[in-house]
Amino acid sequence: MNDAVPLLAVAAVGALAAACGSNPGQSSAGGSTTAGGSTAGEPTSAGEPTSAGEPTSAGEPDTGGWDDLDDPHAPPHPPVEPNNDGEPTRGGTLTFTNIGAPGYWGRRIEAEPGDPRCDVQSETIDFGWGSEFCCRTRHEVTSDRLTPFNEQLHLVLEGPLRVKALAVYQPLGASDGPWGIRSFWDRRTPDQPYNLHFSGPDDAQEFLGDLGNNCAYYAMQEQPFPCGPGSDPYCPGSDLDYYGWAGSKLVVMLASMPYADDPALLPLSCIADGEDERAQDAPWVGVSPSELNRDGWSGYHPCHCFNNTNNGQLGDGCGQINVFEVIAEASGPQWGNRDIISTGIRSYQVGSLGGVTCGIQSCGIEQFPADADLVDVNSLTAMNQGAVIDAEDPAMSAGPAWRRALDDRFYVFLLDEPSRTVQVAVIHPGDVAAAAQPIVPALPDVISREVVDGFLKLRLPQ
Repeated sequence: MNDAVPLLAVAAVGALAAACGSNPGQSSAGGSTTAGGSTAGEPTSAGEPTSAGEPTSAGEPDTGGWDDLDDPHAPPHPPVEPNNDGEPTRGGTLTFTNIGAPGYWGRRIEAEPGDPRCDVQSETIDFGWGSEFCCRTRHEVTSDRLTPFNEQLHLVLEGPLRVKALAVYQPLGASDGPWGIRSFWDRRTPDQPYNLHFSGPDDAQEFLGDLGNNCAYYAMQEQPFPCGPGSDPYCPGSDLDYYGWAGSKLVVMLASMPYADDPALLPLSCIADGEDERAQDAPWVGVSPSELNRDGWSGYHPCHCFNNTNNGQLGDGCGQINVFEVIAEASGPQWGNRDIISTGIRSYQVGSLGGVTCGIQSCGIEQFPADADLVDVNSLTAMNQGAVIDAEDPAMSAGPAWRRALDDRFYVFLLDEPSRTVQVAVIHPGDVAAAAQPIVPALPDVISREVVDGFLKLRLPQ
C-alpha cells in the first residue's frame, strides 16, 4: 500500500515489481523489474565520462548527429499520423520532482562462495535442474541527479497495445544543449528501426506495432552488451543483452490501448490456456533497469538488483518506473481495473512513489468524465490541473491516475538529470499544448534545451 496516497487509492502492484513472478494477474514479461547499470565504458549520450572514466558516445550539437552510430541521423520521417474520432480530451501531466538520492543497491557480480564482497546476498540457489551461486555487492551511489534512473534503462511494452511511432531523444552533448533522436521506430517502415533492438515473444526481433494481450516487447539500443564471464554488472547471457539508454532521456510514443478483444489484436493474444481475456487485459509501458533485464530471466532471476531486502516486492533497490500500468482484473476487484492506468516509481530512494490505482469495485469508469485523461481516484473526479509528486514530501490528498484511451494519444515521458525530474504526459493529438508542439507530431531530429525546459513546465490539463 502507498501511504502517501490514502483513501480509495491503493498502491499499484508494479507489473515489473515482482521480480520473481509473484504478482497475481500479471504476465511474466510485465514482471521483469530492472535497474539501469552504470557499467565501465557504457555508452551514454551526455558526452561525459562514465564512473570508470572511460570515453562515452557523444553527439554533435552543431549537426545533430551521433558520432558512435553507423548512421548519424534518424531516417527521414514525415509527421506521424494519429487515428482519433470524436472531440479532443483534456490531456494530463504527472510530474515527479526531487528524484535521486545517495544510497545503494545490491549489484550482481561474478564471485565464488565465501567472497567478502557478497555483502548484500551470498546464496547458492537450487533450481531443481541445477544450482547457481548468487553474489550481490553494495553498489554505492553518491549522486542525487535522477539516481538510479540516470543509469541504463530498457523500454518494455506489453499489450494490448497498438504503437504507431516511437522516438527516444537524448542530449547531443552537455545536458544544457540540444537533444537529438537517439533511437527511432515508425510503423510505416517497421523493418527499418534506427538504433533500436527489439526482443519479443518467441525471440521475435522485428516489431510490427501490434501487441496482443500479455505479449511483451523489450526495446534497447542496438549495441550488444558483453555478458558472460568478466561482465560487470554480471549477467549470464540472454536475449536482452544490449545497452540501454543512460543519462537524460525523452521518450515519445504515439499509441492506443484497445481492449483485449479488439478483433485485430485478439488473434495475437499471449495469455495462457484457460485464462480469461478481460481478466488479463492489462497494457503496460515501463522503463526498466538494463542491469536487471540482462540477468538472464528478463528480471525473474532470483539474484537481482530490484530489492535490497528479500521481500521480493518493495522495489527498494535499483527499482523501475511503471510509466503506464493497468492492474489486471484477475488481481481482484479491489485492485484490478482495465480502465484505470497508474504511474509509479520504485527505487532505494523512496521504496514506492505514486503508483495509485482503483479496482472495479470502487472506480467504475462511468464515474469519470469521458473527456478526462488525468483523474483523481480518491474523489472520483477529473483532475483540473497537472499533478506534482515531490519525492521528498510525497503526501497528498489526490490519487492521480489515467483513464485508459482506446484511440491514439501521444505518450511522452521525460527523465531529466539537471532538474531531477520525471515528467509523464498524455496528450490528445487534436489538442497539443504549445509546449509540446515543437515535439509532436513532427518528431524532429533535434530539439533545443529550451523545448525540453518548456515541456518540464507543462501542466495539463490547463
